[in-house]
Amino acid sequence: MRCMSCRTGLDHCHGTVVLHIDAECTDAECTDAECTDVQLLRHTLIIRCDDVEGGCGCQAERYEELGRAS
Repeated sequence: MRCMSCRTGLDHCHGTVVLHIDAECTDAECTDAECTDVQLLRHTLIIRCDDVEGGCGCQAERYEELGRAS
């Protein structure tokens, strides 16, 4: 959701951007379902997908590939 900062008037989002780090999954997504603009400058909180509790789908695919390679 697009909203203006309560104090500064800057456009921002209250959600957290999740950066996917897999080479084939270079997208970013926001935890706010209404957010349509995941520019990093609009978000205060930014994390990598491998830091998400419970893991991330692109991480699971990466580990599956590693298991087949060994």
